[in-house]
Amino acid sequence: MGLFSHQHDDQREATRHREAQQRLADARDRQQGRHASSGAYPETSWRKEFELHVVKRGDTLATIARQVYGDTNQWHRIQQANPIVLKNPELVHPGLVLRIPKGDGKPLA
Repeated sequence: MGLFSHQHDDQREATRHREAQQRLADARDRQQGRHASSGAYPETSWRKEFELHVVKRGDTLATIARQVYGDTNQWHRIQQANPIVLKNPELVHPGLVLRIPKGDGKPLA
């Protein structure tokens, strides 16, 4: 398997994760009586509270936290926002789609 096919697999995996996240968000909105018409999401949507980040080769929670928050010690916020995907915070792999909390650093729970 060559370098280019591996990158292609990473992109395909990232796309698959993004589509799955979108389906979950749409289903949640429908369940709560909201409808995502024409791609516009209501202000109370998860998109107001989170950004999505596709993990690249070499990323760790600390490096992502430094990129997003300017502080590597904020990695726990990312782990807390992704409890199902990040059961072990050391197992972050390329193509993984993470929710990145917006805001000033207050705990989510």
